[in-house]
Amino acid sequence: MIYLDQGATSFPKLPSVKQAVMDALDHNMNAQRSTGAFKTDRLLYSTRKFIAQYFNLPYFDHVIFNSGNTESLNTCLKGILSKDDHVITTYAEHNSVLRPLRQIGVDLTVTAPYKEDILKEIREDTKMIVMTHSSNVTGELYDIDAIGQIAYENHILFVVDSAQSAGHISIDMQKSHIDLLTFSGHKGLLGMSGVGGICVNTDIFIQPLKTGGTGIDSFNKKQPDSYPEHLEAGTLNIPGIASLNAGMTYLLEHQKEIEEKEKQLFDALYEGMKHINGITFYCDYDTCSHTPIIAFNLEDYDSSKISDVLSYKYDIITRCGAHCAPLMHTHLNTVERGIVRFSLSFMNSMEEVNTVIDVLKEMSEE
Repeated sequence: MIYLDQGATSFPKLPSVKQAVMDALDHNMNAQRSTGAFKTDRLLYSTRKFIAQYFNLPYFDHVIFNSGNTESLNTCLKGILSKDDHVITTYAEHNSVLRPLRQIGVDLTVTAPYKEDILKEIREDTKMIVMTHSSNVTGELYDIDAIGQIAYENHILFVVDSAQSAGHISIDMQKSHIDLLTFSGHKGLLGMSGVGGICVNTDIFIQPLKTGGTGIDSFNKKQPDSYPEHLEAGTLNIPGIASLNAGMTYLLEHQKEIEEKEKQLFDALYEGMKHINGITFYCDYDTCSHTPIIAFNLEDYDSSKISDVLSYKYDIITRCGAHCAPLMHTHLNTVERGIVRFSLSFMNSMEEVNTVIDVLKEMSEE
């Protein structure tokens, strides 16, 4: 099997990640609740430290763990915004941004994910700019440094969805003036499914999405005000956090090599695909910054047809369809047929890339 759906979840998992999960199951006591949970408490402490270091967040206790990026975005948006608050977002967003915003009923402006377009939409009452760092459809990276500077200068909250970029490219929350960064643990950060979180870079109050036990301050009738407990009600996913700990350890040691290898793999695949008749790309990869994603279609076939042939005939795993990003497909005029997405990572090989190019050549000639 050739796995080119790394944008959905990383695969295969690193041996260190697998081992971390098994070790966690051997001492999976409830943090801050059991007298023998010192290993679990230490695991939470070190994982928060790693994540804070990776994203340049000054306060490790402002790293919040939860079930994943969707819960993180729902927490940030529903915990801060009220009906009729003015919010700017972009057509590149995932439904985990678009649906909560519509549910809240904010005064929503949707624009292009570029500095000049966002700047035009800022009003005196704009409360938040929320956007993805990288399109999960095309892989294009957006200039969060420039947009964050605009938000900072205009005293607007800046919320960044890093689900597709974290792990593939370095992110500096201070440099980009990011107030809230949401992350997914099972993609570029190399952990298992069911874990993710929020990095809170400000003292802004976020109304908890969930309330309940925290292991501390039990006689408080409300959720504790201190982080991380303020946003961490209930039992945490300790095996998931252990997997994230191992993933972060690897990233902190190998980020440069990861980026170099992913660039080599992407460049080779894209260069090979450019010379195949009938392929349409949905991003100008020659000029834009991007993660290791290639969005394409072949001739006039529906994207599901292409992905089915790649899967069932050649055992090449991809993603097709709408990618939970309806406005991006409206922008690209691919609502009816969708798009095929190749998403690579450093765990892929040049041999796999060459095989995929040969398969696409064969398909284009049939």
